[in-house]
Amino acid sequence: MILTDDNRKFIAEVIDDSIKAKGILELVDGFAARVVLNVVDNFVDSKVNISDELKGSLNELVEAAKAEDLEKAEEIAANILDSLINIPGLEDEGEALLFEGAVKIIVGAIKSWLAKKTE
Repeated sequence: MILTDDNRKFIAEVIDDSIKAKGILELVDGFAARVVLNVVDNFVDSKVNISDELKGSLNELVEAAKAEDLEKAEEIAANILDSLINIPGLEDEGEALLFEGAVKIIVGAIKSWLAKKTE
């Protein structure tokens, strides 16, 4: 498995809270989210060669999200992207800055969307 049991459970709870099902579906959507997440996590882990270092980083990212430490989550996400993607002609420092900026833009857009949603 890629994610720890606790981190898979957390993500499933976030998905469950995000899905607003009606009636009986509300009773099973959380369970369905956990099942799908476990199946996908197990499938990806068995089919894709994911390093222990990347698994650790992904779990650190979820831990930062659970702690609501946005800066740390942004940093970890940018580092993950930087470790996975090599842009020809761009030095490592430039790549790191590019991914850091991209993650900050995405997070800013999500925060803006959430703010509008709660108004």
